[in-house]
Order: sequence, then C-alpha cells, then structure tokens
Amino acid sequence: MIPVRKLLRAGTALAAVLGLAFTATDELRVPEPAPAVAADPQVQAPVWTAETDRGTSVFEGIETKPGSVEVVADPQGEHDDVYRLHTSGVPEGSERVRVESRGHKTPDGGRLRFTEGDTYYIGWRSMWEPLPTKTGEWVALWQLKDYGSGAGTPPLSLRARGDVLDLEYCDPDMKTTQLWKIPLPRDSWNSFVVGVHVSSDPGKGWVKFWHNGEEQVLNGQNQFPAATLRADFVTDKWGVYRSDGITGEATAYLADAKVGRSYADVAG
Repeated sequence: MIPVRKLLRAGTALAAVLGLAFTATDELRVPEPAPAVAADPQVQAPVWTAETDRGTSVFEGIETKPGSVEVVADPQGEHDDVYRLHTSGVPEGSERVRVESRGHKTPDGGRLRFTEGDTYYIGWRSMWEPLPTKTGEWVALWQLKDYGSGAGTPPLSLRARGDVLDLEYCDPDMKTTQLWKIPLPRDSWNSFVVGVHVSSDPGKGWVKFWHNGEEQVLNGQNQFPAATLRADFVTDKWGVYRSDGITGEATAYLADAKVGRSYADVAG
C-alpha cells in the first residue's frame, strides 16, 4: 500500500503541473480568474467612419474636375480596401484640376458638419503616388473648408509644395502661417490626426496635429490658437486640388478615415 504522505506529495506535484493549488486538507482548489481589464472610458465609437463597403456614399459629395473616386485594394497590401482618388491632370476649361471628397454622411443619410463650439478629431491614412509637384506651386491634399456666407480660403490645409508637406493656417484676414512641415512622403502610408475646436474667435478656436502617432509642434505650440470658422459651418476634404502651374496625373489613396470626439476615438 502507498503511504498517504506519498500520495499527498504526488497530488501536490500534479496540481503544480496543472496550475492548481493543493491544500492541506487534500482538496484541489482552482485559482480565481484574473480581474477583467476595464475598457478605457475615454475611447468612444467614432461619430463617422469611411466604410469602404458603402462606397462614396460615406461622403456628402464628390468633386471630380476631372477625375474619379473608387474603392480598390490597397496597392501596398497593408490595409484592406481603400479609396483611390485619381485625376488625369488635364484641366476642364478654366477650372483648376481637382478630385476631392467633401464632407461626411452617416449611414442614416445625415450630414456631419462642424459648427461654432464643436470639438472634433479627424483621423486618416494617406498615400500619394504619382504626385507631381513644383517649387512655388501647391497641391492641397486635405482641407478644413468653410461653407456659407463668408466662406473663403480654407482655415486649414495640408499641402505639398515642391518636396515639402506642410500644414497651413489662414486667418480671417487671409494671412497664412506655416504651422508644420516635413519632407513630402511619396508611395508610403502616413497617418494623420487633426484636432479642431471650431470657433470664429481666435481666442477660443484651436488646432492640434499628430503625424504617425506622434503629436506635433505647431509654430512652437502643441495647441495652436486659431479662428477655425468664418462661415456657417466647416467640413473637410481629401484628395488632390492644385494650382495651375502643375500638370500630370495624380493619385491620392485614403484609408481608415474617421471623425470622433477625442484623439483616442480616431487614432490607430
């Protein structure tokens, strides 16, 4: 007969292998599960997402002068389907070359527009290739554009100028300030988030900006004070819109576009 003490030792060893606890009263005890990790209360569902299975109906409008906007497979293979905004680069009459999305539509057909006092964060990934540029000329790749009475030059623009990508602010007096710049990245995905508090008062409105997950300094500040509204409302645009001195085909790819109430809602 095997002594009880040996049986207890064997049971303890087996329990250790199975990850169980063997008590002094010869009972096996299953460890309590680890407490669940609470969800981050700061993260909310985006208020708008560019779901490619909805095609271009996710946008309030499409401007193709000339050009096309379609859903395609990511040519880099890093994402699922993405938007491809392409222009042949041949002007139509006196119109500047433009192929852009405009605004946001929710699945129920509602229009998301930014008005006085709103705070929104817009996140997306962009890739550009081909993208002809020229020193002294500009290509707008993203715009925060105002609409209605008083609309003019966009308050914010992400632009390519020669081999530089920059973020530009235009104040109500049409004075422009270069807030940020890097060498223009071509043929690779880059992520962006723009945080905007919408106000016609430059003492209340502000802009924040992230590139590839890192918050950027805007003209010496992380939060740049700005009048981000000069008309009835603002919304944003993605694509290619350029000055007259640039010719040739251009393509902008767009992925993971979202609008939310915080950086966490749209980042990643």
